[in-house]
Amino acid sequence: MGVIKAIGKVDLLIGRFLESRVEAEYRSYELDTVYRSLCLVLPFLGSAFLLFVIPDYASLGRDPAFSRLVAVRIAFFALAACAPFFLKPASRLGRRELVLGLVTLAGIAAFGYAIYAYREQDYYLQAMSVLLMIAAQFLVPNRFSLSVLAAVVLVCIGAINIASRTEAVAASVASAIIVDYCLMALISSLVWLRTCRSRRREYAKTRELEVISKIDPLTGLGNRRYLSERLGEARARATRYGETYALVMIDLDHFKAVNDNFGHEAGDEALKETARRLSAALRSEDSLSRWGGEEFVALISYATPEAAMESAQRLRSAVGSTPMGVVGTLSASLGVAMLGRGDDPDTAIARADRALYRAKAAGRDRVEREP
Repeated sequence: MGVIKAIGKVDLLIGRFLESRVEAEYRSYELDTVYRSLCLVLPFLGSAFLLFVIPDYASLGRDPAFSRLVAVRIAFFALAACAPFFLKPASRLGRRELVLGLVTLAGIAAFGYAIYAYREQDYYLQAMSVLLMIAAQFLVPNRFSLSVLAAVVLVCIGAINIASRTEAVAASVASAIIVDYCLMALISSLVWLRTCRSRRREYAKTRELEVISKIDPLTGLGNRRYLSERLGEARARATRYGETYALVMIDLDHFKAVNDNFGHEAGDEALKETARRLSAALRSEDSLSRWGGEEFVALISYATPEAAMESAQRLRSAVGSTPMGVVGTLSASLGVAMLGRGDDPDTAIARADRALYRAKAAGRDRVEREP
C-alpha cells in the first residue's frame, strides 16, 4: 500500500533489534556495506595464513605434522579466496551469513590445529596469538552471539594448548595466561556489544530520516519521491519479466469549494479520509501516493487494461461511498494509463494525467483511460 513502514522505536536486546524484519534488514545492509572490504580482507588473510608454511618448515622440518599443517593452510586459503563469490549483495542473506560463519569457524579450526602443531614452541608467542584471534573474532560482520561463541572456543583452545604441553608450564604462568584469555574475551564481547547497539541505533536513525523524506505528513502516504522509487522498480520488472502495471491518477472533484466552504481543517480531514478509503480499496501489492493537493496516484501491479479499469472504478466508488463528515459526499475523477516493457514512467504519468483531464471534461466522477 502507500503507507511506508518505519522502524519506529528502537528496541534492542543483546545487541540486536527485537523486530526480526528490522534485524534482517540491518544485517543485510551491514553485509552490503562491507562487501568490498571482505573481498579484499578474506583473500589477504587466507594468503597470509598460507605463507606461514615458510616458518612452519623452518620450525617443523619434514615432520608429518608439517605436511598436515600445509594441507590445513591450503584448505583455509581456498575457502577464504572463494568466499567473496558467495557474499555478493544479490545473494540471500541466509546464504551470505552461512558462508561467513563457515569461514569464521574454519579459520578457528585451522588456527587451533596450527597451535596444536606448535604446542612445544614458545608458549608466550602462542598466548599472544590466541589473544589476537580472540580480538579478531569481533571484527567479523556477523551475529554477536557467534562472535562470543568463537571467542569462548579460542579460550578453550588456548587452555588446552597449555595443558597438553610436554614441557611443564608454571601454574602461576598458566593461570595468568588463561585469565588473560578470559578477560580479553569478556572485554571484547562488551566492546562489541556496545558497537552493535550504537551501529543499530545509527542505522535506525538514518532509516527513520529516509522514511520521513518519503512520507506525505498529512495522509501518511508516500510522496512523489516514494512514487518515483516504486515506478523505477515497476519499470525494471516490466523490462525483465514483461509484467504490466497501471497508473491511476485520482483527483477529488471541486475540492477548492470544500476548503472555501468548510475551511482547510475540514479539507485536511477529508484528504486523510480519502487516503484511508483509497488504501483500503487497493491490494497489498499495489501502492498509493499523494501527488499533491487533492491528487493521488495509485500504481496497480500485474494489471491488464481491463483489470486496471476495474481497479479504478473500485477506487472511484470508495471515495464517494459514504459522506466524509461535515464536508459530505465527495466524488473523484480518475485517469488510467498502462506501464509496460520499454515505457517511460514520466510518459505514463503524463498519459494518465491526460486521461484524468478527459474525465473532468466529460462531467467528472468518472474513469477514462489513455489508449
